[in-house]
Amino acid sequence: MDLIDRYLIAVRRQLPRDLQDDIVHELGDSLRSEAEDRERELGHPLTVEEQSALLKKRGHPWLMASRFLPQQQLIGPALFPYYRQALKLVVFWVVLPIVLFGGAIHAIYSADPSGVWVRVLGSAWNGAIYAVGIVTIVFAILDHEKLRITALDSWKPENLREPQPGRPIPRSETVMGLVFTLSFLIWWIDLVPVPDFWFYAGESLRLDAAAIWQTLYYPILASLLASVGVYLIDLIRPWRTLTVSAIDLVINLANVAIIAMILRAGHYVDVSGSADQAAGLARADYWLNTIIGVVFLTVGAATIFDVLNEIWKMTKARGGSTVAC
Repeated sequence: MDLIDRYLIAVRRQLPRDLQDDIVHELGDSLRSEAEDRERELGHPLTVEEQSALLKKRGHPWLMASRFLPQQQLIGPALFPYYRQALKLVVFWVVLPIVLFGGAIHAIYSADPSGVWVRVLGSAWNGAIYAVGIVTIVFAILDHEKLRITALDSWKPENLREPQPGRPIPRSETVMGLVFTLSFLIWWIDLVPVPDFWFYAGESLRLDAAAIWQTLYYPILASLLASVGVYLIDLIRPWRTLTVSAIDLVINLANVAIIAMILRAGHYVDVSGSADQAAGLARADYWLNTIIGVVFLTVGAATIFDVLNEIWKMTKARGGSTVAC
């Protein structure tokens, strides 16, 4: 028994009984014909390696068998638009709001905010999996039973809303902003703790957050959550209406106020270590706080520029220069 025979048997095992004979016969004729053509080209019977190369081009027996089966899909095109909208509704408008707002409320009244977020995010992950799974199972059953949803059959074109003024938002910009904000949020709520000890000039140092961060913990948390919400809106609906732009402007103005408070504090971390490192500790404390101050000064300038840019774009959109469709 050569490789082609073994291949045909492997394909047969993946086919329904009523289709096995016809498909294997058709596939066998095709493979034998291709092998004979190849043998005439080479001038000798195919070796095991050459048969293997021929069969590899056809693909694994599982994949080959699937090509002969009727088209299979979990959810067909008739129900897929409803399925996609249901997933958006469940994930973006049920799971995420519960996580963000529920987690924020629990964190405010909890003595251990980071512990609250660990539990909330864990529950959200499980909830999202269950929600997506349930929606998928329901629609798969509806598709299997050939049920048809008629909710949108009676729609009237005259009920379509007038287009709202807005401007397109590149998805790449939204995704980058969302990833950065979520990463900072995860760090801020201490899901990824900062190491207790650092090293400077070969000596171990301990860094402790200054009091300003405790004062601004919840304002910064609220700003991050609000920014995540704006990015999610931009991701779902990639154009900026005046309302979303106004919300983003308020967030950035709040960020400017927060950065101003940070810069006014002038001290961001306390550096400590062994007593015989006094000179090194003083230098490390000075340079580290100076660098942090410069970073926030730069971020503040960029935020002010973003505020001015957003105001200009809002003015331009209000004049009707762009329309979201």
